[in-house]
Amino acid sequence: MREYTNRQRVMTRDRKKKPSVSTEKRSFSLRSLAVTAASVAVTAVLLTGCAGQEAESVSPEQTELRVVYSSGDANWKACLEDVAEKFMEENPEISVELYTMGNYENRLYSDQLKILYAEDEFYDVLELREPQKVAEAGILAEIPDAVEQLMDPARLSEEPVTYIPIYQMNRGMVYNKGVFQELGIREPGTYEEFLDACETLKEAGYNPVAVGGADLWHMEFWGNFLFDNYMLDQDQQIQWTEENAEAMLRAFRSLYERGYVAEEYQDLSDNETAREIAAGNAAMLYTGAWMMPQITGMNPDVDLGYFFLPGPGGVRYAAQDTSNCWGISQKCAEDSEKYRAAERFLTFFYSEGIYENVLDTMTADSVVRRPVEESGLEAARLVKEAYDENVVATDQIISSLDTPGGFRNNYNRIMREALWGSRPIDELAAELIALWQEER
Repeated sequence: MREYTNRQRVMTRDRKKKPSVSTEKRSFSLRSLAVTAASVAVTAVLLTGCAGQEAESVSPEQTELRVVYSSGDANWKACLEDVAEKFMEENPEISVELYTMGNYENRLYSDQLKILYAEDEFYDVLELREPQKVAEAGILAEIPDAVEQLMDPARLSEEPVTYIPIYQMNRGMVYNKGVFQELGIREPGTYEEFLDACETLKEAGYNPVAVGGADLWHMEFWGNFLFDNYMLDQDQQIQWTEENAEAMLRAFRSLYERGYVAEEYQDLSDNETAREIAAGNAAMLYTGAWMMPQITGMNPDVDLGYFFLPGPGGVRYAAQDTSNCWGISQKCAEDSEKYRAAERFLTFFYSEGIYENVLDTMTADSVVRRPVEESGLEAARLVKEAYDENVVATDQIISSLDTPGGFRNNYNRIMREALWGSRPIDELAAELIALWQEER
């Protein structure tokens, strides 16, 4: 892990020790997201031995603030390290520890937070996924007024405000322009043209589409595209039916059956998908726009393009995701000094210059009230150009819906099985609908 040696050092710590499990826990979901002692024990065993560095002790006059975050994306990790370093340079009386559970295959970050909660380690400032469920459990403090006032009111939850979005993420199709130009392929205007492009790429010896099947959460990128195009009606109202589910899963499986998604991509991690595009092995990748700087970082000569993939119904949805949020734990709020430190950290995070760098690093859009200077980076330009009058923006995505506990993980699992598995599509569709209806 990177260390800093200025006025303060950013303390970064991966999960290493196996804490004791508290026996009295509140619910962490609409009905029951609390983790049982048995499941926590199993998970703790899996987590034992994680590589990482223990945090240094802080001086008595310092307030120690722990910031819990998801380490799955290298850009986000480096971004937070930079923010924490600069924050401590300006606030030497506060020591920031960046804490992560580590990046575990097929474990959603929201499930990792449940482990922290069950082990009484759910503090201080926390990155959240599915924040509404955490808020409903009553374990988040109110966001300080000074921080709330920084945000675009349209982006805030109902009163009391207990979580705030970090940024708006954009997802679409990243592609190798050089390969497209070589084969005379244009950005597809219809889903049929996308399939034609895939066929041309396959015949030319390229893997048309890279998919990171080893990371189950990666499947949600395609999962949201398919959900928007098969489960939303023209008014963006959700229509969960077995007929729609079968059509959705059958369309996804056909990408593998036609040879457009390679079988070996079952074992490809999300990070490795960037290398597939950078190396010219694959031509397209449905992912977050934040992957483009990673790809060009691996190969500065690659010429990238970006478009919103049209669905079979002709609609080009742009999924606008604000489900990554900041929250402050009730445990933090019980300590007035820590709560003030949390307020100052979040105020600093969204401050001018600092927040702009965050947006540039993550190729994301602003969620704050104040005007934010437009990014001059190539990736941001490509995203902006992809938006035209025919693109339909939607916030209807799996991670921001009022889904039953555990549904996202099962949805991603079924997506993966639909693509590479052998179970009949009608059986998978029936399971998907049953999971959606469960506990509702």
